[in-house]
Amino acid sequence: MHRKSGRSRSAARDEYRGTRYIQSWYASNCDGEWEHEFGVRMATTDNPGWHIEVDVSETDLEGVEVRRERRELPEGGWMIAWSDGRTFQAACDPGSLGEVDALFEGWAERAAAQGEERPSG
Repeated sequence: MHRKSGRSRSAARDEYRGTRYIQSWYASNCDGEWEHEFGVRMATTDNPGWHIEVDVSETDLEGVEVRRERRELPEGGWMIAWSDGRTFQAACDPGSLGEVDALFEGWAERAAAQGEERPSG
């Protein structure tokens, strides 16, 4: 049976942001070859929520590891995210995809800034 429910503020906020950054990041890495082996996967979970996997192999984010982090969000929301340097993974409640997107964006920007600070050679 399908149930209708009222939309929370976090759900409305998430609809605005969605996965805008992850979409842009994915598109910027598509070069005619990369996307045939790597990509982004999203699936629903039964707790309920989302599970997101972003392949970062052969991108600027390859090798950048992130410790598993759990965040409690407003209105009962939650998010867990980590990266082993090959795959960024996150799980969240149904209304927090935008929070995952923002976390991925911050992680990617910090990694890029650190990469610019490294001496080449």
